[in-house]
Amino acid sequence: MTDNPIRRLLLWLLLSTRGGPTRMLILMRLRDGPANTNEIANSLHLNYKTVQHHLGILLENKLVEMDGVKYDVKYRLSPIVIGNMDVLESIMDEIFSHRQVKVSTAWSRFG
Repeated sequence: MTDNPIRRLLLWLLLSTRGGPTRMLILMRLRDGPANTNEIANSLHLNYKTVQHHLGILLENKLVEMDGVKYDVKYRLSPIVIGNMDVLESIMDEIFSHRQVKVSTAWSRFG
């Protein structure tokens, strides 16, 4: 595969750090549409503060964007991620193939 900066960034954020699996779940959730922190936390059965922390990292790296202000903030996938969804899905396929699970199974679990 060619040297793709977005692929390297996704690999680093999703595989090379301890919080990678949580960030992957958040990206998977946002694939279904915009959501606020509470909606994400509830749908993934995660702590609100944990989700808030990982959303900050995803925002810093321009993988998600936020709309709204104060208590009406919704997060969505950034155009960078949307334009490279095939890269994200191939990384997830690699991750899940090692665990003998397909991405579609993971998507449906949190959908």
